[in-house]
Formats: sequence, C-alpha cells, structure tokens
Amino acid sequence: MSKIEALDLIGQTNLVHLKTLDPKPGVEIYAKLEYMNPTGSTKDRIIAYMVQKGIEEGKINKNTTLVEGSSGNTGASVAMIASSMGLKSIIFVPDKCSEEKIAIIKSYGAEVIVKPELTYGKFPALKAAESPDYYHVDQYNNIYNPEAHYMSLGKEIWDQMDGKIDAFVASASTGGTISGVAKRLKENDSNVKVVLADPKGSVYKPYFEGKEDYMDYIESFHVEGAGKTKICATMDFDLVDEAIEFDDEKAIAMVQRLAREEGLMVGGSSGGNVWAALEVAKRMEGPAKIVTVLPDSGFKYLSKIFNKEWLKEKGFEHLAN
Repeated sequence: MSKIEALDLIGQTNLVHLKTLDPKPGVEIYAKLEYMNPTGSTKDRIIAYMVQKGIEEGKINKNTTLVEGSSGNTGASVAMIASSMGLKSIIFVPDKCSEEKIAIIKSYGAEVIVKPELTYGKFPALKAAESPDYYHVDQYNNIYNPEAHYMSLGKEIWDQMDGKIDAFVASASTGGTISGVAKRLKENDSNVKVVLADPKGSVYKPYFEGKEDYMDYIESFHVEGAGKTKICATMDFDLVDEAIEFDDEKAIAMVQRLAREEGLMVGGSSGGNVWAALEVAKRMEGPAKIVTVLPDSGFKYLSKIFNKEWLKEKGFEHLAN
C-alpha cells in the first residue's frame, strides 16, 4: 500500500460537462471542479508550488513562518500547507471575508488578522519585514503563481479535453489561474479564445479595454475571490482576448442554478465564471467546447450567498427563496 499525504491530494480534479447549460446543439460547457482540492479551492495548487520553490531557493526552512494576505482561499491553503510541514502561518484577510473562510484558516492553526478591504494587502509585506524568519508568499507578485497553473491546471484541462477546446473562461483575482492556463492552452493551440470574467466594480475589464480612468470604475461588490481594485503583477493581459462583466446578482443566481440543476455546490466566483461561459457559448455554433473553472466550494459561503437573511439585507430578495 502506497503512503499518501495531504499534499498528494492536490490537483487531478475532475472536469464535468454542465449538461443543463448547453445553449444550442453541439455547443458544450465544461467545468473543472477545483473545490475538490484538500482545502476546497484551486489555491492549493499555487501555494504548494510556491512554497516548494521557496524551499528550493533556501528562503523557507523549519523555522519559517509563512505570511500572506488573502480573501480567504489562499489563506486556507497557506495555513494547511504550513501545518502539514510543521510551520507556522499568519494570514491577513479583508473584512468582507466570510465567517466560514476565517474559521477554516484558524482550524489549521494559523493566526488570522482582519483588516479593511482596501488595505489588508499591504500588511503581509510589513509583517514579513519584521523578521528573517517570516516569509511573504506574495501571491499577487510571485511569478510562480501563474507558473503553477501552467504546470498543473492548464495541462490537466488540455489532457482531459483531449485538446478539443474552443474557449477558456475564468475570472481573475491575482490573475494566476487565467494567465497560467491561458499560456498552456495557447501554446498548444493558438486558436483557443481566452475570456476574462470580471465582476462589476473591478478594474480588470476597464484596464484591459484601455480605459485610462480604469481606477474610477472601482465600486464595492460581494463576490469573493474575483476582481481587483488594483492591477496585479501576476495578471498577464496579453493572453486575454476578451473581457465580460458580470454583477453579484448574475453570479449568485448562477450559483443557485448550479446547486439545484447540476448538483454542484460552489462559490460566487464560480457563478460568475459559468455565467460568462454561457454568454460566450450563446455566440458560438457547434461543434464547440467551452471550459471554465469552479474555484471553490459553496460550503464556504453558507453565512452569505446561501443565507436568506444576508441576501435580503444586500438587496437580493428575489434570490432568497
């Protein structure tokens, strides 16, 4: 019997056909179930890869404390991987982070520090500067972030689809997923169309479209793990062909549809991804195959997008049924 450890469970997630969403004959939408990773999100891939690179480069040792800023999923991955390696971790999260995500991070033994949404990202670097035993993982600037997805997620999608992909649709937070996967797919087939799904209030879509006033498009939104109020170094816009905007209502409505029609319990960014993938699919004629990702589990949002009172409070009464 082979010995399997927690880190061995990262990757090789299933890819499924969303059978109820095909908009016309021969046009099919597929989704990569990234919530099947150990902590319930795709972020396990990048943290395992980045930490391994840090070890190889002599930046991480047995006395290291991993420090990171995260809207929740990356924090859980850092905390899990740190605990599995006998390391400590400190995670800064924004005040919009769900209760479930904070609880998950703490359950792995990490210290969690909550900061305001627009400033939480600056604290990890300041904390890491306090001691040589602190290592800032830095998902927003670490080049190994998109490389991790190029090496694993992108390759898996290509192989599982037998190279038959017409479009790839994904949202971006750090940009690592869409950049890494897009690079792999376009290297294999330059005709694959890459579409960025961006929440209203994020700067990515207006920046991609060349709007000089892109920072003026910032507004609050509730979907976690998608969109940004700044441009991240790990986001490669040269690999993107088009950007589609979705709003909270569209994302949440699709999350509910996926749960009730497909039996898939996912988070808000997954809803935004699938909604945008469906918009792309509607324009295509068969045969055509569109692939997207379901970044995390809906169980992390039971207090928010699956909570009737929260939905009513945020103005989504018609979705609270």
